[in-house]
Amino acid sequence: MGEGSPTRYLYIVGRGHSGSTIFSMLVGESPNVASDGEIVIGFRGDYQAKRCANGEIFADSPFWSAVKSAFEAHTGGHFAEAVEFLNRRAYYSRVPARLLASSESPGVVETKRSIEALYDSIAEVSARPVVLDSSKELSTAIFLLRHVPDAKLIHFVRSPFGVADSYVKRVKSAKSFHVFWMRFGVQRHYFLPVVISALLWTIESVVCELLRLRYPTRVMTIHYEDLCDRPIELLERVERFAGISLHESKAATHDGRILQPSHALSGNRLMRSAETVFSPKKGLPRHLTAFDKASVILCTFPMMLAYGYLGRRAIKSGVVMREVAH
Repeated sequence: MGEGSPTRYLYIVGRGHSGSTIFSMLVGESPNVASDGEIVIGFRGDYQAKRCANGEIFADSPFWSAVKSAFEAHTGGHFAEAVEFLNRRAYYSRVPARLLASSESPGVVETKRSIEALYDSIAEVSARPVVLDSSKELSTAIFLLRHVPDAKLIHFVRSPFGVADSYVKRVKSAKSFHVFWMRFGVQRHYFLPVVISALLWTIESVVCELLRLRYPTRVMTIHYEDLCDRPIELLERVERFAGISLHESKAATHDGRILQPSHALSGNRLMRSAETVFSPKKGLPRHLTAFDKASVILCTFPMMLAYGYLGRRAIKSGVVMREVAH
């Protein structure tokens, strides 16, 4: 497949609300890729009662039951304990430890053993050689680069206006937002969540670009807007990077096929829809005030300029998937 070597694990890193859901669904159309959503961070406390994208309850899912059996056969350990262990180590607070830990430390050895066994079990049960995890957490991304040579990272970027707009929409609906596991209520003024979203976008963008410089063959940056504007070209870039064929993904994009739901533990409403198609169209943020937009620019200006969000990507793409109307 050109410049990339065959890859066993692909991991999406970046901010939430960036459009990675539709990207992972498109890539999952390939018979080479097991794309099962936010795998590591999907195993939160109530995951056994959670409904998968295909409608099954996790505890009743034949797929996840087979993954659990395969994992325990590979490791001799308990699946529930291992995924809880991985989930606890996935978040921002673990970034310094991921950067400093020795590859011989017991925690690193156990994490490596567990995450490889989890991904390998998913590949085995799905009969697909490559596993795509869209967890997006920076801590896990750093760990995979440092300690799992078979992993490659896809840094998925969207305009900070689009990210903040989508985030504010959720905050308005929930009347609250979370920062490092702390919940804050909000009723009318959304300045703080907008600024937090923008600052985190900048921090993650800078760190991911540094990682790309350090691991040039194992990290690629792609943009949500390019997925909307030039999806086939973008998928071909991913093919070359990962060393895999995405022929069916490109066909689904070109033909507007209904995307098949996966066994993903988490995802938005459209991911759980039985009939969703890739359907890009242009649109501007609807939930940000002029003050909000100025705040976003102030917090993100250097990386916005570097990524072209004050230039050719200034007109932001909007919805990239829709439910099929009957």
